[in-house]
This record gives sequence, structure tokens and C-alpha cells, in this order.
Amino acid sequence: MNALQQLSDSELVEQLLANNEKAILYFFYEKYYSVFEYHVYKIFTYEVSVQGLVHELFLYLYEDNWRHLRSYNPAMSKLNTWISVVSFRFFMNYKKSKIDSYGLISIHEKWDDNIIQYKQENQELVKMDIQKAIDSLKNDTERDVARQLLLDGAEIQDVAAEHDLSIDYAYTVKSRAIAHLRKILKAYRS
Repeated sequence: MNALQQLSDSELVEQLLANNEKAILYFFYEKYYSVFEYHVYKIFTYEVSVQGLVHELFLYLYEDNWRHLRSYNPAMSKLNTWISVVSFRFFMNYKKSKIDSYGLISIHEKWDDNIIQYKQENQELVKMDIQKAIDSLKNDTERDVARQLLLDGAEIQDVAAEHDLSIDYAYTVKSRAIAHLRKILKAYRS
């Protein structure tokens, strides 16, 4: 049996704070990897690298000499509960910060000007792909709802009210269109 498995929650955190490489590998890739994997598959409905996201989580926790990890208080919760909540929130925030309303990777101010210019030049191609995804929806109402949400940037509440639909159904239509768009984009890679 691995000696790290015998450590209490507090002792394991101490080993992480001491930058013990074996403890870091154990924590992220053995002990809690299945928790991270569960959250990733629950949050990301498309193919992502679980290991890549776990690396991102590690960097987040490691930042500023483990500043986020130092917020763990064993008197308040078990380490399992704490890391589950923290990782879930991290993956949700990561998804929201990297994915825009089209379901595409967002451009951030920090990005190179060439990338921003490339996106602007290809905006029409992106719109064509979005329109292609919208056209694949089953009826005129769904196509109109998706067009208003994805291309026109309308508010979901307004679109749902205009078409006399529930907000949940409008979200479903938007999700279907995004799923079709992902298939179109995936076809480009293969």
C-alpha cells in the first residue's frame, strides 16, 4: 500500500504545500482524478482532455504558492468534499471563460492581435457554419429561435416570449443548434 494513502487530509495538504512531487501526482492523478473526471464529463458535453483540464486545475491551485489550497480548512469539511466543490466551480468557470455564446472559443484581450484579426476575417465563415447548423433544425420556429439567439444576439426571454415558448425550450433549441455546429466543426478536423 502506498504511504501517501495512509496520510490524513491535513497531512496530505501539508505534503502538497511542501511541493512533494509524489504527493502532487497522487492527489491529482490517483486519489481525486475520478472526481475531476466526473465533473469534466458532467460539465463539458463535448470532447475535452480531462488530463489537460486537471493540469489547469493544478495550476489554479498552485498559483501564488498554493493560495487556493491554503483556503482548505479541515475543521469545516473533508478534503474530498472541499476538492469536489472547488474543482466543480473551477471547471464551470473555465468553461464559461473559454466558450462564447456560439459554443466557440472566446477571444480574450490578452490574445495576440493576429488571432483577433484572423477571427474578424473569418467571421463570415463562422456565420455561414452557424447558419448551416440552424438550417439543420427540424422546423421554422426552431430555426427562427436559433437564428435570433445565435446570430442576432437576442435575449432568450424575449425570443421565448415572441414565439410563445418556455425559456427552457428556447435553451433546448439553442443547445440543439450548437450541437449541430459542433458536428460541422468536428467534420473539418477529420
